[in-house]
Amino acid sequence: MSTLLNNHARELSRKEGKDRYFTGKPCKRGHIAERYTSNTICTQCGKEVYRIRDRENYRNPDNTFFRQFHHRRQEAEKENIPFTINFDELDRPEFCPVLGVKLNYACSTGTDGKQQRDPNKASIDKVIPELGYIPGNVFVISWRANKLKSNMSINELEKILDYMKRTRHGKGI
Repeated sequence: MSTLLNNHARELSRKEGKDRYFTGKPCKRGHIAERYTSNTICTQCGKEVYRIRDRENYRNPDNTFFRQFHHRRQEAEKENIPFTINFDELDRPEFCPVLGVKLNYACSTGTDGKQQRDPNKASIDKVIPELGYIPGNVFVISWRANKLKSNMSINELEKILDYMKRTRHGKGI
């Protein structure tokens, strides 16, 4: 009888477009929490499973870069940016083609164990941002090179270079 009520609550929540439902009954681990309509897993159990899985895989270089790739795909879909490349199509060089530094594909953590920005972290770059993530327009470069490049034009880059040459070689300093 309780299974029937649980299924009814789940179906009712689905029809209402909700992703969770509440039964008031404990799950296998004893949590009295909402459950996901997609798979009936208790939300508390789901958080614990994801936390354990992420902790185990977080420092795996392949998984870290793979997650970055999929995050980019999700963001592109939200912003209607073309995304037609597959993860396997990405060339993953050992060294940054812009700055020549050894690329870090792993998670970057400081001495305190907290995540920090590594300038040599591998980053996905769109050469022409308007074209999106399509073959021939996407390369892996260091985070620093990508940040420096950002979305500036060649003309803007030349102006910055001219300014740096003027101010560092006798006139400004």
